[in-house]
Amino acid sequence: MITSNLLERATQLINLRRFTDAEVQLRDVLSFEPNNALAISLLALCKSEIGQHAEAIQLIRQAISQEPDNSYFLYLHSLFLFRNENLKEAEKFISNAIAYDPNNADYFGLIATIKIEQKEWNAALLYANQGLSVDSENLTCLNVRSTALLKLDRKEESFETIREALSYNPENDHTHANVGWGLLERGDHVKALESFKEALRLNPENEYAKSGMMEALKARYLVYRIFLKYAFWVGNMKAKGQWIIILGLYFGVKILRMVADANENLAVFIKPVIYLYFAFALSTWLIDPLSNLFLRLNMYGRYALKREQIKSSNYVGIALAMALFTITLYFIYDFEFYFLLTIYFTAISIPLASMFNPKQPGKRKILVAYTIALLLVGALSILMMGSSETGLTLWYVFIFGIVAYQWIANALVIR
Repeated sequence: MITSNLLERATQLINLRRFTDAEVQLRDVLSFEPNNALAISLLALCKSEIGQHAEAIQLIRQAISQEPDNSYFLYLHSLFLFRNENLKEAEKFISNAIAYDPNNADYFGLIATIKIEQKEWNAALLYANQGLSVDSENLTCLNVRSTALLKLDRKEESFETIREALSYNPENDHTHANVGWGLLERGDHVKALESFKEALRLNPENEYAKSGMMEALKARYLVYRIFLKYAFWVGNMKAKGQWIIILGLYFGVKILRMVADANENLAVFIKPVIYLYFAFALSTWLIDPLSNLFLRLNMYGRYALKREQIKSSNYVGIALAMALFTITLYFIYDFEFYFLLTIYFTAISIPLASMFNPKQPGKRKILVAYTIALLLVGALSILMMGSSETGLTLWYVFIFGIVAYQWIANALVIR
């Protein structure tokens, strides 16, 4: 009787999103019944909701060990794995859950969401439709269906689906955020911003809406709107397609440089194209943190930015300000040391701009450590440049490291 009352109270607190309070109730249950599988699963859910996904996975495995054929536990295991960026394992467990219970629309909604993350749009649409055949009002399936249709360039069907979702529950923050992202991809940043505001009014902690609001605010600037179109275009490709674009541009420029070196008449036309490419490549690394600097002047922007984004924009702002300062000194005094500093500050802004980009902490730590190493090697090379050959060697290591960083960062982020 005591444990059932505690479980009921914990469930109510979870529904109210008071996960820390719910955890207290659940631990009381487990003090009476250490092997209560339902209490363990709800505790795992609380841990995941506050971002402790690894601990949530360990807990739900305990629950599954007691009830291995419980489809809901398998669903939760898949959900936590998905939140922890382990898509392959998440797909395996949700498939098992569906095998045990093929009449649960939420299960189809989760596997459809996984397929969206894997950029398998047709598969996502298929699973979403299967879920809707079980429950035509399931909001997860409706939202995923809308996203899949948008990615498949079936825009009218996409917006008809999302309007249907809003008609079933106009107070759902995720649906409003989904509307915003759809509008943003279509290029309507003004209406997108309104949708994100509404989503955040309903749930101020919605990270999906916060990130969308930031993009909508930055899209007020023409340059960023152009970049955003490119980002959506590349982002909708699978990893293989993204690498084809990156490698194609890289080797294409190398071929153009070879042609320009071999033919002076063509060089006049080719070199401006090469310079434009380098400017474009640099801008793709720097435009996000630079736009975040401007975003901090906006009331909504300050609210939406994460701590890492603020730090990154600070670092890039300082590096580029130093680059501007040193190039000014170079033009005034014609002293090559200042030009070397300009190259250093401009180059180091690339890793400073993107070292926090990976979602997984382990990958983020790799890029942060790499960036710190580049900072030190570059600074040491400049200090030693005039006194020994070691300085020049370290400078080459620094430049090679900057080039290599771009490939390493892409490899860690692209999946």
